[in-house]
Amino acid sequence: MKKILSLMMAAAMALSLAACGASSTGSSSATSASGSGSSSKSSGEKITIRYADVQAENDVETLFANKFSEIVAEKSDGRIDVQVYPSGQMGEMTDIFNSVQMGSIEMCRTNPSWLADAGAASMNLLSLPFVYKDVDHMNTILDGDIGSQMLQELTDKNIGVHGLGFLQASGRYFFFKGKEVASLNDVKGLKIRVPTNSLSTKMVEDLGASATPISYNELYSSLQTNVVDGADNPLKGIVNMSFFEVSSYILDLAHQYEPSVILVSGSFWDKLSADDQAILQDAMTEASEYYKEISNEQLDGYRSTLEEKGMTFVTPTDPQEWMDAVTPMYGEFTKGYEDMFAQIQALQKD
Repeated sequence: MKKILSLMMAAAMALSLAACGASSTGSSSATSASGSGSSSKSSGEKITIRYADVQAENDVETLFANKFSEIVAEKSDGRIDVQVYPSGQMGEMTDIFNSVQMGSIEMCRTNPSWLADAGAASMNLLSLPFVYKDVDHMNTILDGDIGSQMLQELTDKNIGVHGLGFLQASGRYFFFKGKEVASLNDVKGLKIRVPTNSLSTKMVEDLGASATPISYNELYSSLQTNVVDGADNPLKGIVNMSFFEVSSYILDLAHQYEPSVILVSGSFWDKLSADDQAILQDAMTEASEYYKEISNEQLDGYRSTLEEKGMTFVTPTDPQEWMDAVTPMYGEFTKGYEDMFAQIQALQKD
């Protein structure tokens, strides 16, 4: 029922903004940038783009969205207006992603595992635990041929979205409410919140915990009321969502370096002129570099902030046992992409 209500709310908001959104569909009637009907120049009409996310207003990913909006406005002389809706104003991630697929919202940010479940299975390779040694290793993948191939697969699989680009990854950490977790034995039987995607569920189950799907905006209250014993998030998320108020311990072991993917509704993208598509693509390139700068600057601050708030970083007794526990996942989630996965692993050794 909550999911249905959330979808209704997202649809209602989209309808309430129809007046400004209508100009976006009317501004270009071309079919596809690669199709014969694509317009080479902008129509000159005003375009409104709604950009939705679940991240908090002070999150660096929201700062990226605001910067992206500024750059687009500059490059289009104010003709293209990107309106940013953070903090789940347009619904939960499932609702937002579905709305972008359907074209009722023009843009969003999401995680690779959501796209893998939607049909672009290569995206699973970006979410596998303990594959990437650090942010630089992940950036090498995102900025190279493999990243380009993954974005292209979004179009090739016809899942209703265009991949504009990636945002630099953040390490994800498990955190817990009332139990100090240092080993796999400590985590067994605990209820760990997972987003509603198959890779995250499998990962937590392989670690011996109970995977509990809960929406991101309900996580705080779920920790507070003991519905779950823990969850995982980048350190920035633990700070910005105030999870430190309802949790005490962080396992000091980044198990994933998962980037974000910036999406444009496929039907909306196809109606844009080639010039307007170029404006959005160029803005993505510039804003993603800005994101790298602010994300690197704030990384150390997140850790110190959490320590100041009373959270304890717990050193794992044996990091290798965590890695070994999830290794069987690799065969399942790289099926059909074994060569690509081998390239990723080879780059890890460089």
